[in-house]
Amino acid sequence: MAVHAKHSAPVLIILLIFGVAVLLVRFSEVFIDHRVFRQKNFLYTLNNLSAQIPFEKIHNDPDFEEFSYVLKTMPKAPYLILYDSSNIDVVLNHICNLKFIPNASSRLVAVAFDEKAQLTLKKQHPAIPNVLINLKPLMDQMEPKMENRGYLVYTLALVVHAKICASLALRGIDFWSMHQDTLWTQNFDLMNVEDRYPDANLLFDTIGNENPSYHRMQHWVCGATFFVRGSPTTYQFFSQVESFMLTSQSPDSSIFSYLCGHHQYKCEFLPRWMVSSFDYFAGPRENVPVLIQMDGGKLPGESKMDVLRRGKFVFRNENGTCDERNFHKLREYVKFGFPDSIQKDGSLRENWYSKTVYILKNFFNVDPWNRKFYLTIHQTLI
Repeated sequence: MAVHAKHSAPVLIILLIFGVAVLLVRFSEVFIDHRVFRQKNFLYTLNNLSAQIPFEKIHNDPDFEEFSYVLKTMPKAPYLILYDSSNIDVVLNHICNLKFIPNASSRLVAVAFDEKAQLTLKKQHPAIPNVLINLKPLMDQMEPKMENRGYLVYTLALVVHAKICASLALRGIDFWSMHQDTLWTQNFDLMNVEDRYPDANLLFDTIGNENPSYHRMQHWVCGATFFVRGSPTTYQFFSQVESFMLTSQSPDSSIFSYLCGHHQYKCEFLPRWMVSSFDYFAGPRENVPVLIQMDGGKLPGESKMDVLRRGKFVFRNENGTCDERNFHKLREYVKFGFPDSIQKDGSLRENWYSKTVYILKNFFNVDPWNRKFYLTIHQTLI
C-alpha cells in the first residue's frame, strides 16, 4: 500500500503541474487575443448609447403612442419597417413592389431613424403611418474613424428595434416586422399566415436553403421577417433580447433562436418556400419563395440599390412612377438571377467526430440545434 502511494504521488504532481500550465496558457490567450478587449469596449459604448434612448422614452413618447394607436386600430397586423436616409431609396422601391399586390401597401407602417428620411417618406407617401425615433444625435456622437463604427450603428439599430417590438407587444399589438429590401414575388397578405399558427407567440423566418449543408442549422432565425402576437409574454421576450445584446456580442437573430429553445416562448418557424433570404440564390431554386430578403450579394463598393439593379429588382422609375412590367417579371428574374451565387457542392461536410458530438448533444438536450453556438456567430466581426 505504501509502495502504491509512493508511486502515485509523482503522477499526481505531474498532472497538477500540467493542469496549471493549461490554465496559464488559456489565461494568457485572453490577454493576447485583443478581440476580448475590443468586445468589452464595443459593449461599453453600446450600453452608453442605448442608455440615452431607454425603453420608457420610446414607449411614453406622445408621437409613438399615437402611432401605436393607429396600428392597434388596423384591421390586420401591420407590416413594420425601420429606415433612415441611407436606405430611403430602397424603401421607395419596396413601396412600388407592394403597389401591385392588393392590400399589401395598406398594411405598411414605418419608423424613421432620422428626420430627413421621415420627411421624404411623408412627402411622397403621406398615407403610410410614419413616426420618428431620432437616432441621428447618437450617430453624431460616434467619430467617423471610430473602431467598429459600422457594426456599432448596426447593433444600436437592432437594440432600438427590440425596444420598439417590446413597446408594441406590451400594448397588445400584433404586427409583422419586415425589411424594405425584401422582395414580394406573390401576395403574402392573402396567405393569412398568422392565422395558420393560432397558438404561437412568435413566427420566424430561418437562414439557409434546402442544401444538406444547412441541416445542422435548423431553426436558426434570419430575423428579416417575423410575426409578434402582442402580449406580456412577447414583451418579456424582446426585453430579454435587448438585455442579451447589451451584455454579449450577439445579433438579435441568434438571440431569437436561443430564446425560442425555452419552452415558455411558443415559436414557430416559417418554411423557406414561403420566406427566404439571399441564401435562396445559393440553393437548388426548386421553388420561388413568396418573400426573399436581399441580405447579401453585395460586391465591393456597391449599395443595396446596386444589388437590386443587378438582379433587375427595381420597381421605381427615375420620375417616381412604379414599373408594373418589372413586377410581373419578378419571379422569372428571381429564378434565374445571380447565377454566380449557386453553390455547386451543397453537401454536409462533416467528419465522424463532429457528427457524433452533434447527435449526442441533441440526444442529451445539450445545446440542441447548436443554438448556443449561433450566439457566437458575430464574434469575429470586431
